[in-house]
Amino acid sequence: MRRVAAVAAVAAVAATVAGCSAGPSPAPAPAPVEYVVTLTVEVVGGRGGLFGMAVTWGHSALKTQSATSLTWAWSHAVTLRYPDVERVWVSATPQVRPGVDERLAYAGGIPTLHCTILLGDRLVQDQTSISPTCVANLSAGSAPTPARPSGGTAD
Repeated sequence: MRRVAAVAAVAAVAATVAGCSAGPSPAPAPAPVEYVVTLTVEVVGGRGGLFGMAVTWGHSALKTQSATSLTWAWSHAVTLRYPDVERVWVSATPQVRPGVDERLAYAGGIPTLHCTILLGDRLVQDQTSISPTCVANLSAGSAPTPARPSGGTAD
């Protein structure tokens, strides 16, 4: 009888261990979250009347897109769902507007551009340079910084 009880106990332990040896269950997928993502690029300072820009933008579920802005500012809003889309980006380089003399346009040097990425009304990335690139992860939407006003002008 003792032997039967010992065999039963060993069998119970073996069954328990066998059930656990399959490894931990996979972590649940993150819950989908929809964001209105706004990408913006603008000429900083008073040279917006002389320059437009060449813009490239995209996200992790879309091939890179190109756009040309003949004005001092470019903006694009799109609704994206995380985790289907994980990253978004926008970059730009200045271009002299049609009809503007390049010598006049570049007399003060190359203009500075400013890019931003907003998730909803929250600023998650911004950069100012001659050729800025803003990149944001949609997973960062849980802790973004407050939006700031634009520094560009259309002079």
